[in-house]
Amino acid sequence: MSCWPPCSSVWCECVDDQCQPSPTSFNAVRITTADGRYLQAYNGGGTYLAPVATNTPGPWETFLFEPPTVWPLSSGSPIALRHVTDNWGPSPDLVRVEHGVYRLPRKGKKDPHLVRYQIGGEGEHVLVHPGFSAGYPAYPGDDPNERVFTLTKIEGGIAAPDGSPITNGDEVTFSFFSENPNEPVRAWRLLDDVSPAHVDGDGVPGGPLAPSVFLVEFNEVREGAGWRPSQRPCRSCAGVVAHVSRRTDGRGIAGAQVKALPPAEPFAGTTPPAPLGGAPDGHVKLSAFIDGAQRTCVPSGEIRLQATADRYQTSTVPAQVPDHGEITVAIPMDCTLVAGKVIDEAGSAVPGVWVFLSGQDGMLLRDENGNPYQTKTDLNGKFTFACVTHGFVKVTTAADATAFQTRTIGPQGWTDVVLVTQSTAGNVTVVVTDRATSAPVGGAQVILTTPGGANQVGTTDVNGRVTFTGVRPAGLGQILVTAPGYLPASVPVNVPATGSRTVSVPLDPDVAVQFPAAFVFQLDWGITPKDLDLHCSGPDQTGGPRFHCFFGSRTPVPYVALDTDDTNGTGPERITISKVAGSYVPGEYHVWVHCFSTPPPGFLDSGASVTLVSLDGMNLPTQRGRWAVVNAQGPENRLWIVVQITIDAQGALTATNVLMTYLAGTSNDVL
Repeated sequence: MSCWPPCSSVWCECVDDQCQPSPTSFNAVRITTADGRYLQAYNGGGTYLAPVATNTPGPWETFLFEPPTVWPLSSGSPIALRHVTDNWGPSPDLVRVEHGVYRLPRKGKKDPHLVRYQIGGEGEHVLVHPGFSAGYPAYPGDDPNERVFTLTKIEGGIAAPDGSPITNGDEVTFSFFSENPNEPVRAWRLLDDVSPAHVDGDGVPGGPLAPSVFLVEFNEVREGAGWRPSQRPCRSCAGVVAHVSRRTDGRGIAGAQVKALPPAEPFAGTTPPAPLGGAPDGHVKLSAFIDGAQRTCVPSGEIRLQATADRYQTSTVPAQVPDHGEITVAIPMDCTLVAGKVIDEAGSAVPGVWVFLSGQDGMLLRDENGNPYQTKTDLNGKFTFACVTHGFVKVTTAADATAFQTRTIGPQGWTDVVLVTQSTAGNVTVVVTDRATSAPVGGAQVILTTPGGANQVGTTDVNGRVTFTGVRPAGLGQILVTAPGYLPASVPVNVPATGSRTVSVPLDPDVAVQFPAAFVFQLDWGITPKDLDLHCSGPDQTGGPRFHCFFGSRTPVPYVALDTDDTNGTGPERITISKVAGSYVPGEYHVWVHCFSTPPPGFLDSGASVTLVSLDGMNLPTQRGRWAVVNAQGPENRLWIVVQITIDAQGALTATNVLMTYLAGTSNDVL
């Protein structure tokens, strides 16, 4: 496991999954004058050291230790300094003292004037410069004495004893060796205390020394990273606690899901439930599973937190994560509202009437305190429900039970509900016919959907007619008609506010049903009893006794087969009736179910049902009938007698006799 977020600085290191400052390797110094000006390699390498005023020292004001410098430093230590590049790397330039010339006295008129090169001297300066070339006649070339200085600590205006530790902020002087036999030690001094011209290398041989006292600051410098900054937190992140509450009263919200939006994802959390007998707290600390561990420190910077909760509108707030510590971010949430008005047919407000909210199951919805959502309209006919649970909502009014609206709502709610009450009602008559023959279609199921979304169901009589009375509200609705042997049909209907309206619905034949490729009886049941058996008998093609298709004779004739058998509960079992030479064997087919399990626990415990479907040429089923054992009559017994159907050679069901009774018997009985 590694540090996460990664350590925020090159000056830090990861130890035992914790970011901590790396040890400081002192290798650099900055030097200031008594009045606070930094010594600078003025205009880069090759020019004088010059004191300059700056609030942001950089590479030109920074010098690296060079051998024989050894940290820690003390009074009397040798020190050599190297200038750095703009990228904070070592440059080829060292801080040196320019050499001077010392004339040796003549011993006679014929004795030539000889010179001796010395470090420093009158008018000579400290430079940041590569080594000098050898001179004539006495200068030997690059001389370590040009770049190795003695660092002396100053305490109380005098030199401290050799070996006294030197630390940040101490006063020091820099001195160097001179070949002048009269003055072997020289010191740095400013040309003056005002002009930032240069640092003098001490001039007049034998003259009084006037060394400048400087202040030093030691630190670590890394190439590309620069001067080590003051210590900051090594991990730039903080804990983030979200406090989710109701905007109106500050009450904490339980079960609110809080997540950080990109780029701070996947930090998230869910507010805990309310304690027993207490109020919800609404606080949650965000966390995320990252890099193999659960993390709770969110990277610093701007983030956006989004809270979602049932009964509340989504809320998003900005936050600024600090580089350490922990912050609490308040996320107020507004309730999800359901609001609207109740009006009459003329558009006038209906004040003082009850309005209710109910769910998909028809039961009244309840608020967070368990109270039903019910309220009365105000003088303007308006109503409002706050903090409504998300999902299916039905809005009704006691002023008119048919004046309702439904919608599945989300966090934004539903605030434009309009319930139109109606004091009158109309009648709708539906006439169903065969489109090809105009003959009435009896037994068709008709579903009338009113403008409010309610359904009324009826069945056409022998004349193909069905009438719905007292239909409201008025407006555009729909009629859906289904009938055996026909394709479904739907037509719009304008429900009248009063009076009656007749709607004709012609049906087109369903060719797949009229000319089926096969019939299938299917038996389904629950986990008990383990074994129910589907049985079928029918006409024998050769004129013999009726065939008996069951588990003991799965293919008694070529056109009937038990395709699926089950003995471990739930089914299904299937018996298929097929064609022979393009036609069905006409006659009466009987279907019953035998309880094979011993002892039988009872058909009513099984939840058994038998479904008859016809298959078209592509094996798509059409339900032709379905019978449930719960509707069977009489005392239970071993045999459940389901239905008798008559099929002609073309596959038309010309007669159906639904029996739904019980009978004593065995699996070998043929009915």
